[in-house]
Amino acid sequence: MTDSESDRILPAVTRRKMLFATTAYLSALAPGASHPSSDQESIAPGNGLALWRAWYDAHEEGKRLCHQQQRLETEVLKSAGGFPVLKLEIPGEDKPVVVRTCQEIDSWLPGDAMAEARKTAKTELAARIKKWNAADEQFGYSRTRHAETQIAGIEEASANSLWEAPALTTSDIIAKLHSIIETEDPGSHFKERPWPQLRIILADLVRIEHPA
Repeated sequence: MTDSESDRILPAVTRRKMLFATTAYLSALAPGASHPSSDQESIAPGNGLALWRAWYDAHEEGKRLCHQQQRLETEVLKSAGGFPVLKLEIPGEDKPVVVRTCQEIDSWLPGDAMAEARKTAKTELAARIKKWNAADEQFGYSRTRHAETQIAGIEEASANSLWEAPALTTSDIIAKLHSIIETEDPGSHFKERPWPQLRIILADLVRIEHPA
């Protein structure tokens, strides 16, 4: 079967419905936990569905936090008037240089002749950093980014535990395949091999285990 044939069999809408149906099928077998956890030791060896649930909860929380931090970044940028950086016009440089620290200002504007320019630049940078930090504190952007980083680690550990665990049932295989597809191709956009074929195999397995 060619890639084009596979894509006709599973167009974009069908691919999304298939992944949604797979999630619903697995969720019915593995009810959700109260919150994502990095503790994999409490899950019995070979319990692929529990491992899938641990991964899926972290995966969904990661997506939520990603969208949240993107929204908060926009709010902070609007409130602060831009990122806490400064563009310097440097003699001999064709384009302005972006600096983020006083040390970078010292490096780009060295010597006594640049003393006043350094002072002005540092004052402006400090003001921008102060505005950014105030907006960041107000909207909680850095806190959300930190939470996103933490959940990404939990998601990765959970995925590895799921993929490495022996599959004892067809549902375990479905769980593994679903997590791989969602992790590597979350939008179901890939049309090159093996992604269309993997999606078809996943749909076949779900149909076999849960006929419509």
